[in-house]
Amino acid sequence: MRHSRGPFWMELTVAAAAIVISSASLWIAVRAGQTQERLLAASVWPFLQYSTSDSYPAPGVEIDFNLQNAGVGPARVRWASLYYGGKAYASAEDAFRICCGATKRVNRTTSYLQERVLVADETVRFIRVPKQGNDARRWSRLDAERLKFYVHACYCSVLDECWLFDSRRAQPQPVRPCPPADTPRFSG
Repeated sequence: MRHSRGPFWMELTVAAAAIVISSASLWIAVRAGQTQERLLAASVWPFLQYSTSDSYPAPGVEIDFNLQNAGVGPARVRWASLYYGGKAYASAEDAFRICCGATKRVNRTTSYLQERVLVADETVRFIRVPKQGNDARRWSRLDAERLKFYVHACYCSVLDECWLFDSRRAQPQPVRPCPPADTPRFSG
């Protein structure tokens, strides 16, 4: 039985074209969705950086240990550990005792890093050791040893993309989700 609309091959051609166009539209929609996801992730991407300095507020006045979010989105720091000589220390006091022979309390100010949110471009000076009020010999020793300290941390974006940070490496390692800290967490 023949259709009155036209030859059968023409109907097959139209149907095949509709399937091809629908498939192409679906592929374009999926790719556009993936692009939107990548753009959203990039717009909230955090990036931690660690630094230490002896020049704030002026050279030779104070030693600082800093953690900065150099990314464009907030960094949710799940945990952070401070290392010296390959060992993690829960407190600056313990680390300074080992690195610098501090036998009495070091005059310092510390900030807590655990479960903390750093907004884009925020820097936390998590250890500050002024020269004034400290033993000059121990302070100079810390100034010489400060470049041997490093930080491990796990942090996440607001989209729950997470990274393991090791300040000795250029790039953090993506993880899903943050593993528990296997070393003492820095508590100040």
